[in-house]
Amino acid sequence: MPHPPRSRRPQPLLRRPAAVALLTLVVLSAAPACTETGSRSATRFLGTDRVAVAMHKDLPGISYKVGYPRSGFESLLYEHLKDEFEGEGTVFGEPTDVSSQDRIPQLTGKPAVVDLTIASFSITAKRMKEIDFVGPYLTTRQGFLVAADGPAIASQSDLTAVEKGGVCAWGGTTSKEALEAYGVTPNLMPDAASCETALADGKVTAISTDQAILYGFAHKHPGWRVEAYKIGGPQMWGIGMRKDHRQDCHKLVSWLKDYIEDNAWIDDIRSSLPALEEEEPDWPATYKPTAATIDAYSCRDEPAF
Repeated sequence: MPHPPRSRRPQPLLRRPAAVALLTLVVLSAAPACTETGSRSATRFLGTDRVAVAMHKDLPGISYKVGYPRSGFESLLYEHLKDEFEGEGTVFGEPTDVSSQDRIPQLTGKPAVVDLTIASFSITAKRMKEIDFVGPYLTTRQGFLVAADGPAIASQSDLTAVEKGGVCAWGGTTSKEALEAYGVTPNLMPDAASCETALADGKVTAISTDQAILYGFAHKHPGWRVEAYKIGGPQMWGIGMRKDHRQDCHKLVSWLKDYIEDNAWIDDIRSSLPALEEEEPDWPATYKPTAATIDAYSCRDEPAF
């Protein structure tokens, strides 16, 4: 290979170090800004500066809002979560109201309306393909609520004897499918408040949804009864979130396990749903999830078992 032409003059020795120093100064001065920006983006909880949370407003004892503030078990759960993560620098906005039908659309819209949904949100295999869940934070069953003068519903035959359209449920929930599996066509209404009004006015015979919700209505309306008869499998409530934040999802799982194992979880249920403890003295055995169940349904595309 020929040597390079000898006519090329080398750079003076004093100029090369100066150029290197200048380049180094530029790189070093630029690096902190890039690192800081990247770090802020990577460490923001759920990738946002202000976490938006959606909750129900018409479930007494669970998540209920008449004026301010919101009350119920899920409201207390949210306050614990907020206290934990605000201590790490996360900012939470005031929770917004959501209907059962809008829980998934608000999370998956482009852009999404909310970052977390805490709204008696039953974890199902179908829903797990669309969003992530953290939970369950409560396990319940679907049951029936009747007014003081309503009929007993203690068996399949009692249920099928209810006049057609006499069992109220609302859209966007798993209640409709469970009732249809038992041969009942529900009177489907827009929301829980509509079913509550219909039962109070005698326009339906019963309300059917998760029993934890029914106990809240029973406490609000003295004389209303949660019947012993249950249908369907366990309803496991989870916190809903988008699928693009698995690291933060696991952080929430860790927090949730600590909360459930703490006395605060039992105290929150007792203070929010006194009718539950009155009717089911051994309720923690059935309503309290295990760590293994939480692991099996959290931050996954399908259940682990």
